[in-house]
Amino acid sequence: MDILKSKDTYLAINHLSKKAIRIRAGKNSDFKERNPSVRYAIYDMSEIGEKERSIKVDLQEDSLLINDLISRIRVGNKGFEFSVESKEDERFYGLGDADRSTLEKRGTEHMIWVQNVKCYIPFPMLLSSKGWGIFSTTTFKQKFDVCKSQKDRLRIISPKGYCDIVIFFGKDFTELLAEFKRISGFSKMLPRFAYGFSFVANQKIDAFNMINEMYTFRKEEIPCDVYGLEPEWMEKRYDSSVNKKFNPNKFYIPYWMDTDTVRRLTFFKPIRDMNFKLSLWLCCDYDLSYEEERNARIPLEEDLDLLTHEDDSYLEDRFEIDDNLSNPRYLDNLTKKDEPWFEHLKKFVDMGARAFKLDGAWQIEEHPDRRYGNGMIDDEMHNLYPLIYAKQMSDGFENHTNKRSLVYSAGGFAGIQQYVATWAGDTGGGPKPLVSMLNLAMSGHSNTTCDMSIYDIEGIHFGFLQPWSQQANWDYWNQPWLFEKKLKDAFIYYSQLRYSLIPYIYNSAYRAYLNLAPTMRPLVYDYPEDEKTFNILNQYMLGEFLMVAAFIDKEIYLPKGTWIDYFTKEEYEGKRYLKYEVPEGRGGALFIKKGAILTRSFGIFSIKDEPFDKYTLEIYPSKEKTSTKIYEDDGISLEYKQGKYSVTEIDAIKVGNKIDISISSRKGDFEGKKENIEYEVRIMKMDKNDYVHINGKAFNLDELTDQEGIVKVCEKEILND
Repeated sequence: MDILKSKDTYLAINHLSKKAIRIRAGKNSDFKERNPSVRYAIYDMSEIGEKERSIKVDLQEDSLLINDLISRIRVGNKGFEFSVESKEDERFYGLGDADRSTLEKRGTEHMIWVQNVKCYIPFPMLLSSKGWGIFSTTTFKQKFDVCKSQKDRLRIISPKGYCDIVIFFGKDFTELLAEFKRISGFSKMLPRFAYGFSFVANQKIDAFNMINEMYTFRKEEIPCDVYGLEPEWMEKRYDSSVNKKFNPNKFYIPYWMDTDTVRRLTFFKPIRDMNFKLSLWLCCDYDLSYEEERNARIPLEEDLDLLTHEDDSYLEDRFEIDDNLSNPRYLDNLTKKDEPWFEHLKKFVDMGARAFKLDGAWQIEEHPDRRYGNGMIDDEMHNLYPLIYAKQMSDGFENHTNKRSLVYSAGGFAGIQQYVATWAGDTGGGPKPLVSMLNLAMSGHSNTTCDMSIYDIEGIHFGFLQPWSQQANWDYWNQPWLFEKKLKDAFIYYSQLRYSLIPYIYNSAYRAYLNLAPTMRPLVYDYPEDEKTFNILNQYMLGEFLMVAAFIDKEIYLPKGTWIDYFTKEEYEGKRYLKYEVPEGRGGALFIKKGAILTRSFGIFSIKDEPFDKYTLEIYPSKEKTSTKIYEDDGISLEYKQGKYSVTEIDAIKVGNKIDISISSRKGDFEGKKENIEYEVRIMKMDKNDYVHINGKAFNLDELTDQEGIVKVCEKEILND
C-alpha cells in the first residue's frame, strides 16, 4: 500500500492486479480495513507485489492521474466526492437495477440505494466504452452523476461514508467484467434443474392441491422442475422468527415423525418421486451482522459495543426530544446473537426443501431506528443487508448439504452475483424488467429473471427466453392448463422450447461463470462498434448464438452477420433494420446466428440430478468456421469449483458442398460422467447435394427432410477411427 498526501487529504493506493487499483481517501493516514464487504470476505481486495504493477499513478496538485484518467477527490467531514474527466464520445453502462429506462447512462444521474419496486438491486459500478470501469464500494447512499451536471465529468457523491474506489481496465466489456468480478465475485453456477422452469403457487395452496398440481404438470407434459410455496406455508404468515413451522392445516405433519420420516413418508415423497424440487418463501428481520462479525476475515479492532455512527438527521424539526425514541436500538428481541440465521432452516432442508425464495419483505425496507450487532445503523447497513442475507443463505445451504444452492432474492447489491439468482421483484414481466436485467448483465450479474407475464403471448415469449424462468401466482389462479387455448398452446410451446435448450442454456451459464459473457446481454456487448446497438432496449443475445427480440413495435435491428428466423427459417443479412411481423402463436422474434452450433436435448419434462447421456447438435453451417464448447458436470455438487467438469470442443464449417464437423473427446472428469454418449447431429439448411464429414470421416445421412440432414453417431464411433 502506498500513502500519498494532497493538501489536507491522504490517499491509500493498493494495486489489486495489473488492471485494477484501489483508492481510499481520508483526513488522516489511518487506513485500517473498515470496508465491511472486504472484512466479511465478500470482496477480494488482495494486493499484488510491487514488481507486478503496471498501472501508473501520479498525484498532481488537485488531480490524481490513473494511467490517462484524470480524477479528483474531495473528502468532507462525513462523506466524499470522486470525479473523473470524461471524453465527449464516451459511453457508460452498468449501475444494475438503479435504472430501468436506458442502457447508456451518459447524461443521467441515479441514487444507489435499495428500494422497494423502484430499485431492488443497485450496483455502484460503471463500464466505460473507452476501456475502463469504476466501482465505488461504500454501502452508504451515494449518487452517480453521469456527466449530467457537468458534461465532461462523471461524479460520485456520497454525503456519508469512506471514499473507497476501484478503477479497472480492459480492452472490451468481457475483460472489464472479468476484472470487476475478480474483485466482487464470480457468477454463480446454479444446480442444473434451476435453469428449467419454476412455478410459484397461489399462497392458499395446501399439500393435497400442491401434489395434484405437480401431477397435472406431468400429465399435461408441461416441463417444470421447481414448485414454490408462498408465505402461508408457515403456521404464522410472514414469520421472520427462528421458530417457524409448516402450517398444520395446509401441510400436516404428524407430531410423532422425526425429520427423516417426514422426508420419506409425507408430501415430500410424491414431490421427490415426480422429480420436483420444493421451494419455500422466506422473510427475514434477523440481525445477520453478528454472524458476519464472528466469521470476519479481518476483525474490527474496535469494540463493537463502543462503535457509534453519528447521525442526527432523524432529529430534525423535533421540538421535544425523547431519548427513548431518538436513538437507534439493537435488535435483541428476535435475534439469537450466537445462532446463525440458517441454523433453523436446516430442518426444512433435511425434510426435502431444495430452494428458498427471499422476499423483499423486511430486507429492502429502511430501518432508521435500528442499530445492528456490528455497530452500524441503517445508513450503512441498508445496502449491505440483502448482500449478507444472500451470502448466509447460499453458504448455509451449501455447507449443510455439500450441494449447490438455489436461492433467489428480490434485493441485492454489488457482489450478489456470487451467491444467488435474482428476480425483478414486484415489477411484472414487461419492458422495464427487461431493461433492468440487461443493466444487471452489464454490471456482472447473470442469473436474472422476472415474474413472467402470462396474460399475453409477448410476456410468455420473454418469460421463457431468460437465464432462468419463473411464474409467480401469489393470490391468482394462473395454472397454465386452465388458460384459454391460444395462451395454453403458446405456454406449452415455449416451455418445451426452453427445455430443449437446457444444455445450451447450461453451457451459457458456464460461460458466465468462466467470465466469458453473461447469459443474457444487450447487443452492445457483442457489437460494441455498431452505434445502432448502443441503446437497444428490447433485444438481447441469449448465449452465443441466439438473439431475442421482445415487445416488438414495428421493426428490429439485425447486427452484422447472417441471421435465421427460428420460427420461419427465413434468412436475412444483418447490419440493417427489419420490419418484422411476429408469426401467429408466437410472442416475439428469435433469431439464430448463421454458423451456430446449438446443443439441445428434446423430450425433457424435468431435469434429473445426473448428466445427459445424449445430445442433439443443431448446426447451421457457414463458410466461416464456428466453434463452441459443451461443459458437463454432475449438475448438483460443488465439485465444479475444483475443476471437476469436462469440456467437449465442436467446430463446423461449410466449404462448397462439404460440411466438415469436428467433435473432440470430452476432456476432464467428474463423478457420474456418462460413457460413450450419443450425438444426433442435425445439419440445418442442408440440400441433397451436401455431404457430411465428422472428424474427417464421411457419414451417410440417417434422414434428410425439409432441408435438415440427420446423422446419428456415438462418441466411440467418431473418436476411435
